Amino acid sequence: MNKVWSVEDVRKLLHETGEKAGFPCTDVPVEISKRMEKTMGSFLFKSKDGKIIPHAFRFSHVLLSGYYDETVVRNVIIHEYAHYYVNVKDNRNHMHDDYFKKTCESLGIPSHTYFKELLPRMKRKGYILVCSKCGSQVAARRKIDAVKNIVEMKVSGCCHAKIRYRSSVF
Repeated sequence: MNKVWSVEDVRKLLHETGEKAGFPCTDVPVEISKRMEKTMGSFLFKSKDGKIIPHAFRFSHVLLSGYYDETVVRNVIIHEYAHYYVNVKDNRNHMHDDYFKKTCESLGIPSHTYFKELLPRMKRKGYILVCSKCGSQVAARRKIDAVKNIVEMKVSGCCHAKIRYRSSVF
C-alpha cells in the first residue's frame, strides 16, 4: 500500500508548486470526489467577462486512497496546477496545447495528457437475469429499465421459460 493523501497533503503540494512557479493558488479550494472513477483530477473554473475565475481543484478519492504510487499522485496534482497556471495567467482555456505541455515540462512532470496507470476495477450494483425453470444465468445488466424490458418481452434461450432477475454486485 502506498501513501494515503489527505486534503492537507494535496494543498501542501499545490502550495509548494505555486511558490516554485511564482504563481500561488492558496485561495483555490481542494475537493475530493468519490464519484470520479475514470477522471483522476480536474481544475474547475468559471469564465466571466473574458476572465478565468478559479473555482476548485477536484481529485478522485481512488487517486488519493493509496492505490497509486506517490509519483503518479504528485504528477496528477501538479498536472492540475499546470491547468490553473496557464489558464488563469493568460485568461483563456489552454486545454492541452503546446503552451500547457511546455509548462508541465518546466514544472518537472511528463507532458502526456492522459492517465497511463491501470484503473482499479470498481464493483457496481447490477442485476443478474436467470431462467425461471432451470436457474441458469441468461444475462447481466446494470440498469433496471433494461432488466424490466427483458423480463417483460423475452424468454430464456435454454428452456423458453420466463426470465427472473436478482440484484447483485459485479
